[in-house]
Amino acid sequence: SGCSKRMEADVSAVADPATGVAVYDTYGGTGWAVYGGTSASSPIIASVYALAGTPGSSDYPAKYPYSHTGNLYDVTSGNNGSCSPSYFCTAGTGYDGPTGWGTPNGTAAFTAGSSSGNTVTVTNPGSQSTTTGSSVSLQIKATDSAGAALTYSASGLPTGLSINSSTGLISGTASTAGTYQVTVTAKDSTGASGSTSFTWTVGSGGGGCTSAQLLANPGFESGSTGWTATSGVITNDTGEAAHGGSYYAWLDGYGSSHTDTLSQSVTIPAGCKATLTFYLHIDTSETTSSTAYDKLTVTAGSTTLATYSNLNHNSGYAQKTFDLSSLAGQTVTLKFNGVEDSSLQTSFVVDDTALTTS
Repeated sequence: SGCSKRMEADVSAVADPATGVAVYDTYGGTGWAVYGGTSASSPIIASVYALAGTPGSSDYPAKYPYSHTGNLYDVTSGNNGSCSPSYFCTAGTGYDGPTGWGTPNGTAAFTAGSSSGNTVTVTNPGSQSTTTGSSVSLQIKATDSAGAALTYSASGLPTGLSINSSTGLISGTASTAGTYQVTVTAKDSTGASGSTSFTWTVGSGGGGCTSAQLLANPGFESGSTGWTATSGVITNDTGEAAHGGSYYAWLDGYGSSHTDTLSQSVTIPAGCKATLTFYLHIDTSETTSSTAYDKLTVTAGSTTLATYSNLNHNSGYAQKTFDLSSLAGQTVTLKFNGVEDSSLQTSFVVDDTALTTS
């Protein structure tokens, strides 16, 4: 309505710099920053199209979302200014100019065929890690919207591994060290298919990994030694309690727009199983039970491990555990990034960190 052809957007993706992507800038910048805009949303949409599989012969894939509007999240509020007709720049129920039909809800809206066609979804198993000479058994899980039987295939598997075409079980003995980019595809008898991709790191076997704790000053008792942090983050202030000892890392808690960071670079030996743990306490003056106003993002290199917010507040410390084995053989920066909005404090308190190998 109001246009002889389509408008600015078919679909959309998040472009807010406040919740953007972490970028390490060495060209005209100094280190980590968060960016948003079309430079973030465009590759998000491109990657969803890629994950949705091969388009139909002679198709125009931009038409697919118009056949699957129920498989998109409809953006119903916000605007790009004022205009006439208003929906050219104002979000509303259904199609609108700035957001199109909405944002991706999985890959279903970006696949070929009509809305009645089957949809195959393959669950990503996450990054995998093993050593040469070790036996592997990894079950790939996939579903078909019509309950049809699936046939599995895989490309890029580590040498010595194979996938059972009927069950999706990857098994065998890894024989060659390296980092492999694996893609698993499941297909039904109608031709509908789905894929997922992940990294598989194979380290050298032979028991060469020495058990160790890799982080310097893991409990912060030596002040800022080993860590890079915003001023005042590493403290023994009695306003918050330490999990152990006297010192801890206190991010945010100002009740005003503020960003605190805490980071340390560490090399994880190749062929090792690596586990990151830390204790986290969150207290907040926010009263909402539904909106994440203040956020703490935990990253290892370019990988986001977790995001916490005022909604995760707790009365004491809780231990968090993450498997970093897929990063073996790399030097990575572990980073805690706390962003607080303009009112009502949220404190993210971190203590007794550890990165252990075995």
